[in-house]
Amino acid sequence: MLGLSLVDDFCLLTLDDTTGSFCLHPGQAHDLGLAAAVLLELSWSGRIDVQSDCVSIVDASPLGDSVLDPVLAQIASAKDPEPPECWIGRIGGEAARPTLDRLVKLGIAEQVPDGLYFHAPAVERSRRYPGDTLGVDEVRTRVMRTLLGGETPEARDVALIHLAEVCGVFDCMLEAPQREQARRSIEQLDSPHPLCETVARLLAAGTPAPLQDPGAHEPIPDVPGLPFLGNAIGLSGEIRPYLDKLYREHGPICRVRIPGKSIVVLSGKEGVEFAQRHAQTHMRNDIAFAPMSRAAQSGRLIIAGSGHDHIKLRRMVHDVILGQDMEANLRAMLRIAREEIARWHKMRSVSLYAAMQRLSILQVGHAAFGISVSEHVDSIRHWNDSLIISMRGDRPNFMVERRIRKSRRDVQQLFERMQSERRPLVGTQRTRYLIDAVLEAHRRQPEFITEDELVAAAIYPFFQSSDQIACTLGFALMFVLADDDLLRRCRAEADAAFPSNEIPAGGLSGLELIRAVAAETLRIHAQAPLMQRTARIGFEFKGHLVPAGQPMWVAGAVVHGDTDYYRDPEKFDPDRHLPPRLESQKPGAYVAFGVGAHACLGRRYSEDAMALNLAAMLRFAELDRFPSQDHRIRLTSYPLIRPHRTCRIQVTGHRDANEASGPSGSAS
Repeated sequence: MLGLSLVDDFCLLTLDDTTGSFCLHPGQAHDLGLAAAVLLELSWSGRIDVQSDCVSIVDASPLGDSVLDPVLAQIASAKDPEPPECWIGRIGGEAARPTLDRLVKLGIAEQVPDGLYFHAPAVERSRRYPGDTLGVDEVRTRVMRTLLGGETPEARDVALIHLAEVCGVFDCMLEAPQREQARRSIEQLDSPHPLCETVARLLAAGTPAPLQDPGAHEPIPDVPGLPFLGNAIGLSGEIRPYLDKLYREHGPICRVRIPGKSIVVLSGKEGVEFAQRHAQTHMRNDIAFAPMSRAAQSGRLIIAGSGHDHIKLRRMVHDVILGQDMEANLRAMLRIAREEIARWHKMRSVSLYAAMQRLSILQVGHAAFGISVSEHVDSIRHWNDSLIISMRGDRPNFMVERRIRKSRRDVQQLFERMQSERRPLVGTQRTRYLIDAVLEAHRRQPEFITEDELVAAAIYPFFQSSDQIACTLGFALMFVLADDDLLRRCRAEADAAFPSNEIPAGGLSGLELIRAVAAETLRIHAQAPLMQRTARIGFEFKGHLVPAGQPMWVAGAVVHGDTDYYRDPEKFDPDRHLPPRLESQKPGAYVAFGVGAHACLGRRYSEDAMALNLAAMLRFAELDRFPSQDHRIRLTSYPLIRPHRTCRIQVTGHRDANEASGPSGSAS
């Protein structure tokens, strides 16, 4: 059997695989519990004697333990015995990092480059420690069998359970009914060691009342709504104005209701700041996105992931993005844009959103997979919408399932084509696309991305990127075409940026105003006005208790209408993003690409794609709104906020390099 100490067990019990850190908050509870575990282990080893008023040395000979021996040396060198409180405070959390490093060497834990620790995948699967020939289960399994299964624990586990209970570990790990059952089980165990009482006194003196006491907090304001429907009608349209209204009337926290669900909304700058600081430790997103994962038949969707696997996926995608030739990508994107613009010219009139979506899908296909996906645009479009509809949960299952099955079959064909073209190149030095990284990850760790999960893991970038780019381009183009002065300024910038028909040596550096147009469009029509989460632990927010397991929305886009950040926020004004104003660069003022651990990895690609495509449309085509449309921008909110299907544009002429600075010409 592995010689794991109580210190090891305490670290492993409190290590949270959804965050890569310890589950206890505040940190003082974990530090004190870990220090008490060190003293208990030294006492059991016959090295020290722990009394209620002093800790004294019994045997100063080292144990050969990198965590225990330094503390033993400190106690041995003390001139006089000191009470346990002093040693617990002195040791603090110093034992955490060396303990975790030792567990990594033993193959029990795993560290990722971000400095986070997780249980090793082999331990997660088997619930056993590597090298343990006696078949002893890992600590969480043993403890849960005692608390929830009624099994009789060994003496060491009794001490561990009492120490964890004093520190509030089980309040973080268990839901309310399980916590009550666990407390009843703990009452049946032998009495706790006096060191547990010492830790309890220190925590009572230095931490506030437990968050689980609802009487100490104000009730969360309820937003008035209709019987049965609750607030569903207000949330069914363009959602950001409604969220702005909730923030003005109820403050940074309120509760809304939709059929079958009660949701706590954290809004405004307060909600954004809280999410930036505590999203990893206080919130989880895998529960909210479970319907989407089921629809995709994959647990490997970045948007729906948590913990170690989520970090590994993000790092894989991040490494691919860093390794790509951005200049070559931009050239390919411009080529695709010009081909599509020429196609629009032959049609004379095109549906705005459909045209932008097709354009963005073709470009994402090249950037992520190195192939043309023109034959699969409709399949990808239907797959995207199927995932979104499954996430919304407002359609009967039989309607959703039929659509999902068909779209899944279609994208399966696309994946098989990509796989046949790219698999022979995996592991070579050829241009590396995302599909290469996915196939390589499956080859090296088939348990990480299984054969069944390959399709969703590979195709997902179409969902993640193409919809946001398409919606933003559609809205941005409508804003520009509605303002003659803005159109003139943007077209002049596009002409200067593309003096010929190719990307100049400076890339997209000259498109400051056009980038500002895209940023202002996202400020007004944020594609992710809220983040869906679930409270991982109970926590306090602005004097209100949010219980563990509570469905939540973090309405970050409310800051986009905050007059503390933006002058006249209801006005479309791209200049607010340019010097000297730079309103969106104030801390916390702009969250169009999300915040925290789930911030958009493709932000740079999306910003470049929006700028290049908008510039290309203005540079190479004469565009106008369809004559029957007024200057209001119609939108639809189902399944996402998009330009309405009736929004159309006309291609009235084609502009080549010689016509860029002169009057528009006709198509040749």
